[in-house]
Amino acid sequence: MKKQILPKIILVLILLIIVILLAIWRIKIAINQREIKEAIHGVVIAKELAFYKEPKQTNVKQIKVLKKSENVYILDEFEKDGISWYKVKVDGKTNGYVYSDGVDYYKEVNGEKVLVVDVSKYDFEKDFQTKEDFEVFVLENKVSGVYIRAGGRGYGEQGNFYEDDKYPEYVEACEYLKMPYGFYFLDEALNDAEIKEEVKVIKDFLKKAGGEYCVLPLALDVEDHEGKGRADDIWTSRAEIVQKLVDSLAKEKIETILYTNAQTANLYLSDMDTKFWIAYYPKLTTIPNYWYFETKQDGASNTVLNKKTIGWQFTENGIRNKIISEVDLSLFKSSFFQ
Repeated sequence: MKKQILPKIILVLILLIIVILLAIWRIKIAINQREIKEAIHGVVIAKELAFYKEPKQTNVKQIKVLKKSENVYILDEFEKDGISWYKVKVDGKTNGYVYSDGVDYYKEVNGEKVLVVDVSKYDFEKDFQTKEDFEVFVLENKVSGVYIRAGGRGYGEQGNFYEDDKYPEYVEACEYLKMPYGFYFLDEALNDAEIKEEVKVIKDFLKKAGGEYCVLPLALDVEDHEGKGRADDIWTSRAEIVQKLVDSLAKEKIETILYTNAQTANLYLSDMDTKFWIAYYPKLTTIPNYWYFETKQDGASNTVLNKKTIGWQFTENGIRNKIISEVDLSLFKSSFFQ
């Protein structure tokens, strides 16, 4: 009888140990996930960064060397022996310590104007190899917000819709950094029916693509394509059509701003009921410390446009010797972000 009971007891004990181990494993996973959620999301900006078992310089195990653009979760920041340290989690599981000057993360910039970058799949072709490279770029250049190309309506006769196939990678980067971002959409609607089509396409896109930090208004990109665009010959009525699109999106609770070049805004669009993000590219060697309306460009003295403009795209090729990536850069009034 005793010989029959003993195996059952052993089996019960084994099952109990398994249950306890599973419970401990689940608790560790929960703690790990909570730490990641509450952590500051940082990126390695040093070419090589030692990752230590303990926060000290001598007699300490070096776990490995972290490469530039690696993501790390900052759990704590402190100073010890005159050195600033971060306690970080790497690969979502391993805790250790790094010198804080080798890691950066998104911080809000205080000031009247902030730097914003707009990006598309073409920037992956010429400037960034990975989304982590993009993260390093925005951190190193103190970028405060990102506009991502969603897609648009083709400006050919058919006017087919398209999406930018790299937008998910930019979204992932911004969500990781907890950086404000929004989308821009290229509009080429010619009539009320096409306005309805664009509203549906935009609404469906934002529903599937926008994350927690997608907080910037949708930018409607309205441009002259030098005679190639399907809407290039209706500029005298374009403002009315675009205004209908703006109003239709507002009814769907989709806030918008209007992106266009300064000359087009001045000639055709300045009376619209919208906020403007205008493009004008002077020759620059640094980020301008002045505003668009202090330039000599046509429309700079347009007081109606002045009151409505919250963004100025001042380059499409970076800034020579300052920001070498050939990206579009803008200044936005910081009040716009607030």
